[in-house]
Amino acid sequence: MQNLVSVYEANAPLIQRFIIASIRKLNLNALNETSNRRLFDVFPNLELLYECDEGFVQISPNYAPGMSDSSVVGADRSYLVDESALASGYYFHDPYISTTTGKMCVTVVYATKLGYIFLDFRLRGLLERFDLIEKRSGFRRISRYAYAMIGGGLLFFGLFVVLYGFYSFGTYLFGKEGLSLDVVFKPVIALTLGLAVFDLGKTIYEQEVLPKTQHVQDSFNPKTLLNFSVSIIIALLIEALLVVFKISISDYRDLPYAATLIGALSALLLVFSIFVYLVKRSGVKGVEHLENGVQ
Repeated sequence: MQNLVSVYEANAPLIQRFIIASIRKLNLNALNETSNRRLFDVFPNLELLYECDEGFVQISPNYAPGMSDSSVVGADRSYLVDESALASGYYFHDPYISTTTGKMCVTVVYATKLGYIFLDFRLRGLLERFDLIEKRSGFRRISRYAYAMIGGGLLFFGLFVVLYGFYSFGTYLFGKEGLSLDVVFKPVIALTLGLAVFDLGKTIYEQEVLPKTQHVQDSFNPKTLLNFSVSIIIALLIEALLVVFKISISDYRDLPYAATLIGALSALLLVFSIFVYLVKRSGVKGVEHLENGVQ
């Protein structure tokens, strides 16, 4: 919801000019069946409208598409109005959660000869109409469900790998077999890989499943690739160290294989360092996390 409010505030002048210009074209003076139908036709995201007298006491029912509620007649709506801002003939209340619909809305107070007309607009609908946020669609819902399943699976298997690392270490620790390099290093590798998989699943869930806006959410987040790459590189370095120890104990003739693995990891680290340098120079949002991640 905070994202919706921030996007609205950044584009409020454009949205407000459109709404007021559209209302003025309708020559709106009072609410009736004809005016209500025209308002709902012009504003598909209009969820509620009603009329108040000069003292901001409601004198009409709440009108919504296909229904009306007369139980609210006589309610005091002055809390929605800043009278000092009504000099221009209209007033926009800050976004808030409607007690009638339970959704985030924006109330417009429009002055007429007989009083004031209140119009409640769905905030998300307004932003979608101006292409300021992603529009909800059937394909988008299916895509979110698919990402939720994939991200949830990665989160589960990430935790499973971490628990397996603890389990394997506990098996060796309390078993009959003695401690060895495998006993120490392999759980560490499992924990590192589990961290990488869990972080990847968390990133997919945050970026593709949770609600987001196009203007708030970046299309590319270098921190995601950084965290995943660091976890993988650390796991490979630990594996290379384990290979070197094994070869040094058993057979020195296999050292070229260990040297090849270390050389490949060195090249990977070089490429990764160049990536970090280029991203920091490009000024991509979120780069402030890079130095903390590398350290």
